[in-house]
Amino acid sequence: MRTVRHALPALLAATVAVAAAGLGAACAPGGDTTGPGVEAPSTGAGRADSTSGAPDASPADAPEVDAPPPPVELPDLAELPEPVRVQVRESHDALLRAQAESAPATALAEAYGDLGLVLMATRFYDTAAAALLNAAAEAPGEMQWPYYLAQLYRTTGDQPRARRYFERAVEIDPSYLAALVRLGEMYLDEGRPEEAEPLFERALAIDSSSAAALSGAGSAALARGEPTRAIDYLERALAVGPPAWNVHYTLATAYRETGETAKADEHLNQSGGDPPEPPDPLMTAYENLLRGPRAYGAAGAAAMREGRPAEAVSIFREGVAEAPDDADLRRQLGDALLATGDTRGAGEQYETALRLNPTEARAYVGIAVLLAMSGRHAEAIDRYAAAISHQPDYLEARLGLVDAYRAVGRPGDAAAEAARAVEIAPGFPDAWLGLGLLLTQLERYREARDRLEEAIAVHPDELRLIDLLIRILAAAPDDAARDGQRAMVLAAPLLQAPPNPTIDETVAMALAETGRYTEAAERQRRAITAAEQAGRPDVARNMAAALALYEQGRPMRSPFGRAPQ
Repeated sequence: MRTVRHALPALLAATVAVAAAGLGAACAPGGDTTGPGVEAPSTGAGRADSTSGAPDASPADAPEVDAPPPPVELPDLAELPEPVRVQVRESHDALLRAQAESAPATALAEAYGDLGLVLMATRFYDTAAAALLNAAAEAPGEMQWPYYLAQLYRTTGDQPRARRYFERAVEIDPSYLAALVRLGEMYLDEGRPEEAEPLFERALAIDSSSAAALSGAGSAALARGEPTRAIDYLERALAVGPPAWNVHYTLATAYRETGETAKADEHLNQSGGDPPEPPDPLMTAYENLLRGPRAYGAAGAAAMREGRPAEAVSIFREGVAEAPDDADLRRQLGDALLATGDTRGAGEQYETALRLNPTEARAYVGIAVLLAMSGRHAEAIDRYAAAISHQPDYLEARLGLVDAYRAVGRPGDAAAEAARAVEIAPGFPDAWLGLGLLLTQLERYREARDRLEEAIAVHPDELRLIDLLIRILAAAPDDAARDGQRAMVLAAPLLQAPPNPTIDETVAMALAETGRYTEAAERQRRAITAAEQAGRPDVARNMAAALALYEQGRPMRSPFGRAPQ
């Protein structure tokens, strides 16, 4: 399932590093319609690219919840492997029999649903959505059909519909842990942490050791400006689940907000696998649905998600032995080998995948990651660009390209790619933060201010975005970019926050810009004390220059707190 929560961590690490640096310096083929909701085959429109793995935009003209379901048109199956083609036809024939026999609604829903899932697994998303909508209409009290619809729309990037169907699934069965976690994650992506956190708490009431629920609850607490509670959740997530890069990253952010910069740096330097996943019997059944080589792909992907890369390597190797010309299996094997540290083997599989299918975007990204790991960032740029040429909305490739451009000293190009990443995933706050930091580094302060204002309109509780915006409004050297009154409006809720070197330094900038130098000096002294208590005397020393400015009745003119020499 494609989601921004699995985006490459490279830009995220770079983002924190920059901030830290600133702080410290269905029907029979050819037949007629045989029943309601089933029509003759279409030409296959609406199927995603079966080789690159890039889904089309969301299913066309999909109805709203409770709207009458559309008819199901069986697509052209010619491009599918024979075992899968047979499987689709069998599912379709079962639906025809159920209709002909006037089967009960639950049986008819099952027939529609089975066909929808097979079509979804083969990436015929439009037709799959139609079948699943019919299943949901036939059995409105069954949770699995809206849940599968939510997962389908999540895959295709239709976040609003995905959220509505997750909401429907939770309404029908509030005890299904995965639905609670997925809906909470969607609320987080939409900047609604106050609605997300209760869902994670309900999930934890069902399973207190769910790393996915603990991670989500920690992210929600952090977004609500409660880093201490976030740390408790996130440390528990690490204790009960496999190491995950996103948990380490979020912990680094939380510790930095509490002033514990040594712990922040420790977590920032940690690696890990993908974000923790909740147990999800419905999706496990779905992923094991297909016959033939794709069954290996599903089983291996499940092992990867559960933190068992060595087992995934074995599964993918079995699949490759059975289908040596399957480019996607080769790419998946490369990913698993990379996760085990076998970079040479991973590179060989990625290159083989590209020989078999030159449009395999994820293989280009795999090679780019290997090149970046060895410091060959200029070559990585070419591979990321190749991935994007085949899949323009590939967020991971865009973020990787941002990081590669930064590494070769091309911040302008990095900012342009970060802007495109924001367009692709506006619900991903780290993309906005990366863009704001890059524009600030480029001294494009007015543009940074405007984009950050857009960002907090989408993510009104994201403290990191608010912090950077205050710094630009209060301390940008460009007079036209500053607005002290607006900075103080944003900083007002932070005046009562507990001591924190980053937040206190930001508030001091806003106070100084509005002429409140005595209060600014007091706040800066508090920031210095907090930095010293956190074991960062280097940060405290750098903050002393700003304190001297405020004591002289002068404002700061650097968003990153660098006083003039």
